[in-house]
Amino acid sequence: MPDAPTKLLLVEDERIVRITVRDALAKAGYRVTDLADGAAALRAAEAERFDIVLTDVRLPGLDGIALFRRIRQLHSDAAVLLFTAHAELDDAVAVMREGARDYIQKPFEMEELLLRLGRVRDELAFRRAMELGATDRPAAGRMPIRGISASTRRLVERIEAAAASDVNVLISGETGTGKDLCARTIHDRSRRSGKPFVAVNCAALPEALLEAELFGHEKGAFTGAERRRAGRFETANGGTLFLDEIGELPVAAQVKLLRVLETSTFEPVGTSKSITVNVRIIAATNRDLVEAVEKGAFRQDLYYRLNVVDIETPPLRQRPGDIPILVSEFLAEIAARQGRPVPPLDPSALAALATYRFPGNVRELIHALERAVAVARGGVIRLEHLPPAISAVARSDAPVEGPEDEERVEPLASAVARFERQYIRRVLERTGGHRGRAAAMLGISRKALWLRLRGEGEPEPEDETT
Repeated sequence: MPDAPTKLLLVEDERIVRITVRDALAKAGYRVTDLADGAAALRAAEAERFDIVLTDVRLPGLDGIALFRRIRQLHSDAAVLLFTAHAELDDAVAVMREGARDYIQKPFEMEELLLRLGRVRDELAFRRAMELGATDRPAAGRMPIRGISASTRRLVERIEAAAASDVNVLISGETGTGKDLCARTIHDRSRRSGKPFVAVNCAALPEALLEAELFGHEKGAFTGAERRRAGRFETANGGTLFLDEIGELPVAAQVKLLRVLETSTFEPVGTSKSITVNVRIIAATNRDLVEAVEKGAFRQDLYYRLNVVDIETPPLRQRPGDIPILVSEFLAEIAARQGRPVPPLDPSALAALATYRFPGNVRELIHALERAVAVARGGVIRLEHLPPAISAVARSDAPVEGPEDEERVEPLASAVARFERQYIRRVLERTGGHRGRAAAMLGISRKALWLRLRGEGEPEPEDETT
């Protein structure tokens, strides 16, 4: 659970449902504001920024879809999820094309709701830090994958190659290494960028509903199917379908997916009429699919259909040279989000971050910095402000294991100096280039600031009157 609670706006007019969901979310660590109508929810969103909005479609006055569109204008990075009944499924699918994150069909299991929200919460924390507040579609030419290590350069090259083509892509890597961010970057930099990007978490879909979710269904196809509903393939037509955790897909569903990849056609549940789509598939997994193929858990023919271009997201322990850059950028973003000034970082704390192996990868680094900013309360971030697992390694007499990557590790003094320069540049950006205010924020003199930047051609300071 992130150290800073995720702010969630719950909008549901059925009192019993609202109270039940509110209590479950509060117990799961969310900071919940619950309201019964859309107009009140809009006023709350105008007064405060929420990370996640969970709203019923059918509300008195301002309905959930209109509320989503207004919130999208106010806070484009807020994740909006919709409660829907069968009669409203088409509307929910339609607004997903406009940027809604997901929909949850009523009646629902609380465990499923918490699982979906948990994934959104983790994704928001990760993507906001990695993209430093960028929208879901970065401006042309911008690469949200940051770093200078050989591993990162190879990753960027693979992403650029995949974006330039229109073939299927398989992204593999440990949890927390940014597979979702890579998939979105490929889409955003491809010729399909103006079309839908539809994400499906294969592990979160019950097997009994999987076919209807992917391929849709006709009216009357099963009990409760009161209207025709488009599936994820049809919704993604012309764009990209991101199949996350593809290794969790049941074998029966793998057969049906393979047929769609081979023919670009499928039949919604309840009809024999075929629909043809033009969809690019990007799949991701943290499992070893080669091993799964050998064990018969994953079809070999499907594996080769998906793995036209393969991308592996490197763990953070293989890219230690990126840590000073990531720390500098994440600290600035976290401080802004928490409404604090960018805190100074003690060299001992940076050294600890640079030597820790981060089993949770970039996501763990973000959470460590969020904790440090909160605990330091605007002061210098020192070793004791980092999570115990990181500070304990720094204090241990045991030898530090080297990085797995073959690249040379940057000397600590050089890494610290580079971090300082990047850090100062960010503060200067916040002050509009005013060196006096920047020096005051950093707690150093203007002369000291200039000495740290003179290698970059910074002119010697003069008196500033504004």
